[in-house]
This record gives sequence, structure tokens and C-alpha cells, in this order.
Amino acid sequence: MAGNKTDPRVVKTRNSLRKALVYLMRREKLEDISVQKITETANITRGTFYLHYKDKKDFIRSAINEILDEFFDQVMVESEDLSFSKGQTVQVFSLQKAFQYIESEADIFDVLLNNERNDFFYEQLYDRLSEQLSRFYTVMAESDEQPKVPLNLQISFIDSALLGIISHWLKDGMIYTSRYMTQSVGKMLDQLDSNNILLLDFFSHEAEPALQDIQ
Repeated sequence: MAGNKTDPRVVKTRNSLRKALVYLMRREKLEDISVQKITETANITRGTFYLHYKDKKDFIRSAINEILDEFFDQVMVESEDLSFSKGQTVQVFSLQKAFQYIESEADIFDVLLNNERNDFFYEQLYDRLSEQLSRFYTVMAESDEQPKVPLNLQISFIDSALLGIISHWLKDGMIYTSRYMTQSVGKMLDQLDSNNILLLDFFSHEAEPALQDIQ
């Protein structure tokens, strides 16, 4: 993509195009969304579009990557306890930050996760989370440690469970607050962690008051 990404005009153009894409994805399959539809919806000329992107595929890939980058930039945090014990930086996934961020960007995530016409975003989010889990395991596991359950199955189980509960939370209209979701998922993880599943340490769920924050 050409241009300085920090230029306010570039940022404004990219945001307008991304909003247009999300709007159209609610109504059509990705393959049916043309550059013309995107630019008309964003009120941007085709010439401007091609100043920033090679084609529709390049734009969609960039837009999805930007959404994912922004999400993981917000939710991945350094674990002081784990980093200290391992002698190197260990990043974990903050459930609190994740649910807060998704709550603030609910329109985007609902479209991208709960649209049967388009599963592209779900697959990309699933893969990105899998990469983070694999990286965490590589840092935390002992060199001679053999998992009781194959790592790929553990990752598949955790990925599917987390994304599934997020998807249904959005689909049900977020009847629970982000704090309540953090507490509830944290409690379920604590129950699973009684079996000492290493990957569950990847999720940080900060201590919260009693479960009473239901909207």
C-alpha cells in the first residue's frame, strides 16, 4: 500500500474504506463485493482507491490485517509473574481487554464473526490466535515436556471455545457486560485448569468483584 500510513488523510481514507467493507459484508458475500461498490459506499473515487491498494484482494487482506493488528495490540499484555519466572518476556491474552475492545467495536465484530456469507475473518482470527498460543507454549513448556493431548488439538479446543462464546455473546445482543463475560470465562478456565493444562495460563483474567454486573 502506498503512502504514509500516519498521514491523517491516508488514515481517513483507509478508515472510510474499511467501514464501507464492513457495511457491505453484512449484505453480500466477499466475492460479490466489487471495488466500485466499496468506493461508492465510502464516497471515495476509484483513483484514490488504487493509490492505496493494488486491487480488491489487496484491500481486503490489508483491512482484515489492520483490524486484527489493532485487536491484538490491545489484548496482548506482558505477564509480570510468568516473565519473571521464565527470565524472558511472556505475553498473555487479557480477557478483560478483549471483551472491552470487542464491546466498543461490536458492530464490526458482529458483522465479521456472525455473517454466514463471509467466514474469512473468523479463519484469520482463529489462525492469529493459534499463532499466539503456539508461541506461548514454546516459551512456557519445558524442553523435554510431552503434552498429554497433542498441542494442535489443545489449540483447536481453546480457539473454538473462545471464539464461539464471543460470537454468541455478540449474536445475543451482549446481554452481559464485558466485565461479566471476563469473570464468567475466567471461572470456566479456572475449573479446566484443575487439570494443569499449560495453555490455559495464556489467558489473563484479572480478579474482579462478585458476579453481579448483569445488564
